[in-house]
Amino acid sequence: MYFGETIIQPTDTDLMTFNISVHRSWWREHGPGCVRRVLPPSAHGMMDDYTYVSVTGCIVDFQYLEVIHSAVQILLSVSITFVSLSDQDCL
Repeated sequence: MYFGETIIQPTDTDLMTFNISVHRSWWREHGPGCVRRVLPPSAHGMMDDYTYVSVTGCIVDFQYLEVIHSAVQILLSVSITFVSLSDQDCL
């Protein structure tokens, strides 16, 4: 087992959405190098609000992009908090 596999949730589970959501990651369809193609629903009478998307050619798996995105957000929030607290100490 690799380090990345222990941190990132496997793609075949719905643990984070409790198996009740049709959530798709934005990074899955819009990552670097990804070619996105919208496909029509295959079955007649399917719900019109569902979009079927085929994605190929991604340079990096979307799970890794989500982890990097979250890490950057955490680092920015911590640094902004640190700067804000240090400015208050100077007063």
